[in-house]
Amino acid sequence: MRAKWGLLMLAAVAVVLALSFGASAGEVNKANANRTLVFIPKSTNSQFWVAIWDGAKQAGRELGYKEVLFQGVASLSDVIGQINLFNDVVTSRPAGIIVAVTDSKSLKAPIEKAIDAGVPVVTVNSGIDSAKVYAHVATDNYEAGAMAADKLAELIGKKGLVADIGIDAASETGREREGGFRDRMTKAYPQVKVLPVQYSAGEVSRGMNITSDLLTGNPEIVGIFCAQDNGGTGAAQMLKQRRVKDKVKLVAFDASPDEFQLFLEGYMDGLILQDPFMQGYQGIYALDSVINKKPLPEKRFKTPTKTITKDNMTEPDTYDLLARNTVIKKVMDEKGIIRKK
Repeated sequence: MRAKWGLLMLAAVAVVLALSFGASAGEVNKANANRTLVFIPKSTNSQFWVAIWDGAKQAGRELGYKEVLFQGVASLSDVIGQINLFNDVVTSRPAGIIVAVTDSKSLKAPIEKAIDAGVPVVTVNSGIDSAKVYAHVATDNYEAGAMAADKLAELIGKKGLVADIGIDAASETGREREGGFRDRMTKAYPQVKVLPVQYSAGEVSRGMNITSDLLTGNPEIVGIFCAQDNGGTGAAQMLKQRRVKDKVKLVAFDASPDEFQLFLEGYMDGLILQDPFMQGYQGIYALDSVINKKPLPEKRFKTPTKTITKDNMTEPDTYDLLARNTVIKKVMDEKGIIRKK
């Protein structure tokens, strides 16, 4: 029954999106059957980007595209690699590209050059500051960072020393989450002191090492904020290794399978969950509008964000958001975690 309900909900979303983007439900341009689209993630080392690709593939099937390829570099820190890969993809002349930008400054010129050359580009999750990009689909990352601050402050009694593990200084997404988190803490929780940000570059090992160093140098730390799933996974693994989960509260973004398991074990106290599936899904619908010269209702599309805790994870809205990730859904089924009616 839950699977049937999920399919019905996705069908309803498809109708709404089709109408929003100026097409009737079920309308497919026959030329799409010979067209290939490409999704370029920040990296291939996180399940989060696969979830975006799942949404992109679903939209691609509904719109009749030949395929939506997944082409990325292994590490989020490989900025040059993403630039070179992007340029190679453009040279192959796909019908269009959706891309999650690692370095908002370095990739700006290649993206604008691609658009000028006639290859449509839509950014998802993390973008660039350019009027040439046709559309951007993402979380309101500033507000999501503020949500993380609210939850962490609540968990630590609105006072104490907290650590801040970011993505990297070049990431638009990271800067927005950083700004939202620190601004909310400063304005709303004056008894909370936030240490200078340390960057994990989206790597579990760096998240572990940073957390170890922070705990050693600042034994009074009572909370940690992580702006990305791999950094959060590394931090949680270190809390588990040091056996300090009762002393140090942890709030992190997203829900990779490893991260979600640590959350269920109690080493993470809150997850700021985006909707990566819908980022990919809406990104392809926006790209299709550009390719087929249909009007875009707007240039910026916001996908939902929820704060997930063990207390609310079975509520219908939070459960459904978690269950969009098929791997997480499988874990919940195995654990007997059931959606409330």
